[in-house]
Amino acid sequence: MTDARTARIRAPIALLAAGLLPRAATAQAEDPAAWPSRPIRLIAPYPPGGQTDIVGRWLAERLRAHLPQPMIVENRAGAQGMIGTQAALQAPADGYTVLYINASTSLINPVIHANPGYDTLRDMAPVVQFGTAALVLTVRADRPIASVADLVAEARRRPGELSYASFGVGSASHLFGAMLEKAADIRMSHIPYRGSAPAVQDVIAGHAFLSINDEAVSIPQIRDGRLKPLAVTGPVRIPALPDVPTFAEAGYPGGLELLGFNGLVMRSGTHPTIIRRFSDAVLAAIGAPEARERLRVMGLEPTLLGPEAFAAQLRRDAGPWGQAARDSGARVE
Repeated sequence: MTDARTARIRAPIALLAAGLLPRAATAQAEDPAAWPSRPIRLIAPYPPGGQTDIVGRWLAERLRAHLPQPMIVENRAGAQGMIGTQAALQAPADGYTVLYINASTSLINPVIHANPGYDTLRDMAPVVQFGTAALVLTVRADRPIASVADLVAEARRRPGELSYASFGVGSASHLFGAMLEKAADIRMSHIPYRGSAPAVQDVIAGHAFLSINDEAVSIPQIRDGRLKPLAVTGPVRIPALPDVPTFAEAGYPGGLELLGFNGLVMRSGTHPTIIRRFSDAVLAAIGAPEARERLRVMGLEPTLLGPEAFAAQLRRDAGPWGQAARDSGARVE
């Protein structure tokens, strides 16, 4: 990473971390039973066009039939989701700010950042998990690479020359690239982007050789013939790409069987009545068969976990993802 790019990452994190509010629960401004009496803000900590943005806007539209107030999506991108995450955790714990999270923002960032400014298990109140998310290893369709074995052979022939585009330093996309390097004993060059969509676009443009990226942005490009899939993360193949092997099937496990996830949280201290009402509304909005199918199209295998189950899942996943983050060597001071 260049010094200039490192500085751009460090500066906003340091400023935001210094300004975070105390973690004590914020007093409620209204009777929780009257919530919501005004619009709800959903902070999506990535740029438009990626999975977070796509799912968030779809959900906001579906919730119109289940809540008396609209939910408005606000993209707050930067520093691998840190800027949006910290902004959400600065807001009052009144139920009017919701944060979209994934494994990168909730379980990886607090490990790799020297001063993250938040602790996921302490500072986030889980609301609902939509589903788990696999990532897809792709190269540009015209590359003479037909398998992970071909890719590994090319990387060994050109050590350090093949670049992989991730959706940010320390993101799941970055970690999976580092895991592949370790499992295959190869060396590649990491190029971080500010989101999944620009990372995939640069693979298509030929500026990066490969990416391990979200289904939501990868699969449309695969279907249009612009990208070629080589493997998927997770323990099993994904329905959208039944002929594409997992990394383990391709001969490279070593952590690549971990699954990401997408979900919503509020700030700790939010009244349980508000959390339960919002969770019930979200689960009702996305529980119908057609909604579950839409989630699959957007790259998520539906799990639809409520607050207690989502909290338990975060506690279970914190160890494996934290270890993967430490093993990757990724670090932002």
